[in-house]
Amino acid sequence: MAALAAPRAFATPSRVASRSAAPSRRTRSTRARAKAENVSPDDPKFLGRKGTRRDEITDEDADTTVARTAVKLDGAFGKPSAAKETWEPFQRAARAGLMDAYVAGGASAAAGSKRGDASAEEDASAEADVVHTSLCIAMEDDAFKSRTAVPLPIDAYVKRVDKLVNEFMQRDYESLVAAGTTTTRDVIDALEDYLYVQNQYRAPKGWREMYSPYRTYFHNVVAQKIGIPATLAAIYIGCVERLAERGVLTEGVDVCVRPKGARDSAAGVTAPSPPWGVIRESEERPSNAVVCTPLMSTRLQLSALKRAYWPWEWDDARDSGVLLAVEAAAYAAGNRMNTAAGVVGIIQPTGRPFGDLPMATLATERLLALDGGVGFEARDLGVLLFHDGRYGEALELLEGFEAWKRDGGADAAPIFVGDVVNLGGSDAVLAAELQVREDEALDRLMLILRKRVLEETIALDDDEKRSGTV
Repeated sequence: MAALAAPRAFATPSRVASRSAAPSRRTRSTRARAKAENVSPDDPKFLGRKGTRRDEITDEDADTTVARTAVKLDGAFGKPSAAKETWEPFQRAARAGLMDAYVAGGASAAAGSKRGDASAEEDASAEADVVHTSLCIAMEDDAFKSRTAVPLPIDAYVKRVDKLVNEFMQRDYESLVAAGTTTTRDVIDALEDYLYVQNQYRAPKGWREMYSPYRTYFHNVVAQKIGIPATLAAIYIGCVERLAERGVLTEGVDVCVRPKGARDSAAGVTAPSPPWGVIRESEERPSNAVVCTPLMSTRLQLSALKRAYWPWEWDDARDSGVLLAVEAAAYAAGNRMNTAAGVVGIIQPTGRPFGDLPMATLATERLLALDGGVGFEARDLGVLLFHDGRYGEALELLEGFEAWKRDGGADAAPIFVGDVVNLGGSDAVLAAELQVREDEALDRLMLILRKRVLEETIALDDDEKRSGTV
């Protein structure tokens, strides 16, 4: 029989006391060094088991310290995020940069553009740098979404566009000068070869891929070289403007995009295609193309982001996802489907789950501001705010939308579908049925909102009365 193992010696109180009384190796080492230097062992200059001096560690700069201490864990998913006081100034600055370009000095021009007044839109965006405004969109979303302590470096990405133009001037334009072919058409052809062949910028291969934030944000498109036509148009317009400032282009150039639904062959709907340039005065624009102005490019980028983040299923025929959203708000009192669920998002029975309600709200807010504060975006934003629990703001927006419709604003507003303007037809009967459903759900939602706002007002009055009597 194998010998039994020796019984294990348990730690008796006397042994525990002797262990705690005996100095550890780290303590002895620190005390030895302290004794040798004739200082106290508790002196703050000792750090770690080897007695490393604190003054030997390089201090970080003040900005790094502030940024590091501002970062905390998000309560929803435990992701690192900065305090609101850190990232909110970046968001405000980005919003101000966008609004100053198109709205602050020309609200009436932006409203005229919404009515289809091309001259008003041209005046509104004549002084705007579409490269900068596109980056303002990306900067605001980056600050709001990631809760970052460091803003998106707008100037660095503007310099990347400047670098594209500089390289074009040094290589391709010098070749044109050597060949003696420097007409505006020659420069446009060389620029498109430089962007789409040499640098391989291209549009997504399908419309489904197009509705992605990574294919929309300007800084992503510049880096990945794949982007929606609107963002590629921003790059193209930025290059054209910079070439015009250098005196390379002697004639005006319009940048054209092809709308979703444009038919140029028997095949029907075309795939997304990159923008191209035409000479404004001497060349005729193709019938299946639309001139993309800086303001239109900005709007289309925001519309693509709105669709990408929209939590409910999107109707391609109407280019809107508001029907399911408003029906969920009006009829889903006893059904959790299609309603907001805390930090998770929108619970959906079918289609893409969850979505991103705050980001869709952010995109819709900016679209409404570019439209002068009125229009269909007011309806969409009101429905989003209802799902977010902001009932007072939602009611104010929806009442403003109803007043705008009564004044005939809806009849004069252009219909935007897909990437630009709807150039194709639709089923009139189905469209009328869907419109009736939407109007009925919106009327019911207005009643619900008025009731909830009234209840909140009464509850607030009661609280004030109680606090006054105490």
